[in-house]
Formats: sequence, C-alpha cells, structure tokens
Amino acid sequence: MTAEPALWARDFETFFAESHARLLARLIMVSGSLEDAEDVLQEAFVEAYRVWDRIAGYELPEAWVYRVAVQRVWKAARRRRRGRERLPDLPVPVRASPEQSAEAREVLALLAALPPRQRITMVLFCLHGWTQSEIAKALRMTRGGVAANVSKARATLREALDMTADDTTGRDPFVAAPDPSGIGRFTPAGPPGPAGATGPAGPSRDPVVAVLRTTEAWLRAALQTSPETRERARAALARRLEE
Repeated sequence: MTAEPALWARDFETFFAESHARLLARLIMVSGSLEDAEDVLQEAFVEAYRVWDRIAGYELPEAWVYRVAVQRVWKAARRRRRGRERLPDLPVPVRASPEQSAEAREVLALLAALPPRQRITMVLFCLHGWTQSEIAKALRMTRGGVAANVSKARATLREALDMTADDTTGRDPFVAAPDPSGIGRFTPAGPPGPAGATGPAGPSRDPVVAVLRTTEAWLRAALQTSPETRERARAALARRLEE
C-alpha cells in the first residue's frame, strides 16, 4: 500500500477517516496519553487493513479495532507502573467554554495520573460499557481484581472532583458545530457496548460516568477541530503498510 490516495483500499480509507477521531478519543481516555493512544491505534489500524477482507463485513469493524488497541494499551501499561501524567496540548473545540475545557483537562490529568490498572478498568467499565467479566477475560485479570480497581479509580475521581453520591450538577451536554452524523458533537453518546460500539442512552445520574462522557466528547470534538491529526496519522499508516 502506498501513500497515494488513489491506491488506498477505498472502503478502508473511508472507515479510517470516519472512525479515527472517535477511536483516538476513546484510547486517550484508556491510556492516559495522546502519544500512547496514537501508537496503539496505528498498530490496530495496520492489523485491520491486513484482515480488511474479513472484518469489513462485520457489523462494527470499529469495535474490532478498538478491542485490538485496548489490548495493546494493556500490554504497554504492564511495562510501567503509572501513566505519563501529562497530556500534550490539544486544540479547543469551537463551542467549548473555558470552564468546560478546564474541566476536561482536569479529568484527563487525573486519568493520566491513575495507576494503569485502575484507569483502564474504570474507563472500560464506566465509560465504554464492558462488563467486569469481559474486562477480566480481555486483560487476563480476575473479576474481583477488576471490581477492586474500578472502585479505587472511581473513589479517586470522586474525591478529586469533590463529587457527592447523588451529584448530577447539571453538566449540560454542549454541542459544537452542527453535524447531521452526530460526529463531532459534544453531546455525550451512550456508552459503547461490550465490543466498543456506541449506542443510545439517556444522561447518566452517576457523576463519574457523566464526567467521563463529557470529557471524551470534548476530546472527540477537539480532535475533529484539528484534521491535520488524522492526516498525519493517515500518512504514517501508509508508510507502515509500505514496509
């Protein structure tokens, strides 16, 4: 595969363009690092391209890529005890208020500072809709270990963000530029299903889930504000596939 657009497998190119920002936002939440998220996502897209004839027929090929990337995040995380604790600057979405951006950055910093086991299990369980059993199987942990790590991570976020048990605080969904596809909106989507697919859901009364959703929505819109991020990733992927 070359870097020339005309030589890309058309269906795969469309899939890449449409799913890149969503997947990258999810993986930043899981990994606590933009750099790590970009690395594992590129590797997962390489694997997807090589089996595209098979997974293109899946109902949700994006879920397949996400699961592969999550497993790579986990593998990398086991080699170090903590996250990088600092996210590079990201562009600010057009409609984000200073308060919304400040909250999103605070949550991202808290996630990056969590021990990897706590961050990964909490994001998969609370935000992306995986069950404890599915997380345990994917990460080769016990179900009790998953539950304990989720509980510790939630407690850390609740304390750091000064949440109460019934805090709904009216965190209003905030919408960026109109987009009929729903891509690029700040409105937090429902949590993805077990394989990582998004689905409709009402606003959560769980304050941890609510703040994770709005933070991921902010990230997704920020990444879509900067199309050069996707184009840089596209060029890097093309180079990898030429090797």
